[in-house]
Amino acid sequence: MKGNLNTFTGGIMGCFICVLIFYFSVPLKNLEGDFNNYPVQSHVYETKGTDTVFIAAQELPPTVKQVIQTDSLINDLKITVVKKISQKNDDYYDVCFLDTDNFNIMVLYDKNGGVILQ
Repeated sequence: MKGNLNTFTGGIMGCFICVLIFYFSVPLKNLEGDFNNYPVQSHVYETKGTDTVFIAAQELPPTVKQVIQTDSLINDLKITVVKKISQKNDDYYDVCFLDTDNFNIMVLYDKNGGVILQ
């Protein structure tokens, strides 16, 4: 019985290795798909006429700070990166939070503190 288990385990591992080899050998250009098909479309990510700069969390507008402080899900999380995106006389703030599992959570705010993308 033990020999059959080792053979079965070896077969599973062999299949797994073959799948990995196939996956990494197929060039990305051969994979069909629209990589720009995001679940939420937003005009904020249009790059023409857009100016993006990194800013400190202290430089966020008071309206955005207020929303962050009152959001019970993210108010205790560490802010890791803040980007100010200026486009067509509008400012947006891309704020990355580090959660307790060391995953980044990105929230995109408008200048009034409204959540555009989470």
